[in-house]
Amino acid sequence: MKQKIRSVFGMLTAALLMLSGCEKKPDAPDIIGDFTITALDVGKADAFVLRTASHTVVVDAGNKGDGKDIEKFLASQNISKIDALIITHFDKDHVGGAARLVKRLEIGTVYLPDYRSDSDEYENFEEKMADAKLTPKICATGSHTDWVYDDVTFSLDAAEKTDYGKNEENDFSLSLYMQHGENTFLFAGDAEEDRQQEIMDYGYGGVTFLKFPYHGKYLPTTEAFLDHFKPQSTVVCCSEKEYAQEQTVAALKKRGISAYYTADGDVTIVSNGKELKITQ
Repeated sequence: MKQKIRSVFGMLTAALLMLSGCEKKPDAPDIIGDFTITALDVGKADAFVLRTASHTVVVDAGNKGDGKDIEKFLASQNISKIDALIITHFDKDHVGGAARLVKRLEIGTVYLPDYRSDSDEYENFEEKMADAKLTPKICATGSHTDWVYDDVTFSLDAAEKTDYGKNEENDFSLSLYMQHGENTFLFAGDAEEDRQQEIMDYGYGGVTFLKFPYHGKYLPTTEAFLDHFKPQSTVVCCSEKEYAQEQTVAALKKRGISAYYTADGDVTIVSNGKELKITQ
């Protein structure tokens, strides 16, 4: 599959952001309610719904047919607007259902990484954004974006390079760091070795919860990544047929990390600002 970096402008923008002294950890607001994350069981694909007191964020949209499942879940929660839609990268198991969401729901801001894809799923998504007159926010190479919804801070970091070599798309994954009171969360897309190292270098330190990268694939950096962030719990997006690798399962057990696998059903994580309650 061919990818094309959008422009050198992204690199220049990233340099300006670095010069501006952008803070990695904005001050945390006072807690006003729960922060809920739902990991949907959509097979070996990512689809997450994040809900603050009054805002909804969707991180990735699974495969093409999964948009319907996301829409159904949102309807069950009486949600008709997605305030932020974040597509970490353009593999079909992350962008596939996005076109349906854009077509059928009100969308606030769409955040995308700084490259293009020629896949049918991506092109359909791009077409539906144009139809809806949605202009996405492209996260320029090396850029960092902060915002706050209610009592949750969101920090979105783009890949640091424009070329990661063969099969590079996973390493273009946006990473998302969030803070709700004393709890911190990291979503690492499908980051592989190079991108995982970049994320470790951001200076976020330990996290309470980790969305495990790349569907539970064990990589040379996996154990260093776990040791760096020291999550208390994690969700691995996988299916019964394509389950997390045995080495990954063993690495999580060895560290006493509570691991939940979407192959076993939806996972709901609720933060009250001090503790997490996780059910499946």
